[in-house]
Amino acid sequence: MLGRQLRGVNLHGWLLLQPWVTPSLFYQFEGKPPEQTAMDMYTFCEVLGPSEGNRQLREHWRKWVTSDDLAQLAAQGINTLRVPVGDWMWEPYEPFEQCTSGSIHELQRVLRICDRIHLRVLIDLHGARP
Repeated sequence: MLGRQLRGVNLHGWLLLQPWVTPSLFYQFEGKPPEQTAMDMYTFCEVLGPSEGNRQLREHWRKWVTSDDLAQLAAQGINTLRVPVGDWMWEPYEPFEQCTSGSIHELQRVLRICDRIHLRVLIDLHGARP
């Protein structure tokens, strides 16, 4: 495998939300006052709270990346995925506690699929507390 050319795509917007990547998750905040508006993953969890935030995230995680999606990428010659993650997935802190529950399981689900279909994965610590 050494020397093999990387042909990759980015799974941004899956485990780490940003409104310009996944705008549909942020439409619900349009027209609301600033304290009820989410502009990133932190404020998404803060504004919605742990229960509703986690409900929406779990639905998003299941639909955003499927085994069929990954198989199609591999069939088109993609051999590497970049997966941006946040440090809160491993040691949650407010407002991520309970809001992002299940994110490690979803990452493991995709890693298992990638292993099966021979896709490499680069896990990018994209969001971290200072």
